[in-house]
Amino acid sequence: MSRKRIYVVDDEKDIRDILSINLGKEEYDVETYQSGEDALKALKKQEGPDLIILDIMMDGIDGYEFCKHLKASREHRAIPVIFLSARGEEFDKVLGLELGADDYIEKPFGIKELKSRIKAVLRRVQSGGDSGPDGRVYSYKGVYLNPENYELKVDGNDVKLTKTEFEILELFMRNPGKIFSRDNIIDSIKGHDVYVVDRTVDVHIMNLRKKLGDYKNIITTFSGVGYGFKE
Repeated sequence: MSRKRIYVVDDEKDIRDILSINLGKEEYDVETYQSGEDALKALKKQEGPDLIILDIMMDGIDGYEFCKHLKASREHRAIPVIFLSARGEEFDKVLGLELGADDYIEKPFGIKELKSRIKAVLRRVQSGGDSGPDGRVYSYKGVYLNPENYELKVDGNDVKLTKTEFEILELFMRNPGKIFSRDNIIDSIKGHDVYVVDRTVDVHIMNLRKKLGDYKNIITTFSGVGYGFKE
């Protein structure tokens, strides 16, 4: 099995050095960048990494802006991102996840915890999350979902989803009529060992409904229970 390649994008040299040494011991190939601009240049010159560890508060392009650039790119939007930041307010965490990040870890952090989070994200990406079996696609009225290439069409128009939004919608469409609690949803799309803040699921559901437009009501809220797909 080939070694996984990880970008570490952080303007603190100590953080870059610590992660380079410790992740190197785990047999990851680590490339470090002191700015978002440097990392974006590297993405244009070579094949993208398997995962990006991204600081938020950097001069120039900050972590949020970098993540927006990444997720707007057809070529690189599937690369998983773990935010690593001293900003620990719930708003910051929700915003990071809403932008498409796969996890959010506060500084100061423990190396063991970070390694565990990295393994969890890579494991989920490698397994394809809960992708539809045998290349199955899902459709309902004007909504068409193709898990193989992360494609959503609404009334024939392409709609961009974050990886997490896509997996939630696929979970619902694969199980019509089933009710999922927030914990069910988190476990199904991320696993038990990935950190998720309060309200994360609600934020993703809200964004999904906006993107579904006239079909927003196919995602039903079951008061006090959770969410599901209504045929």
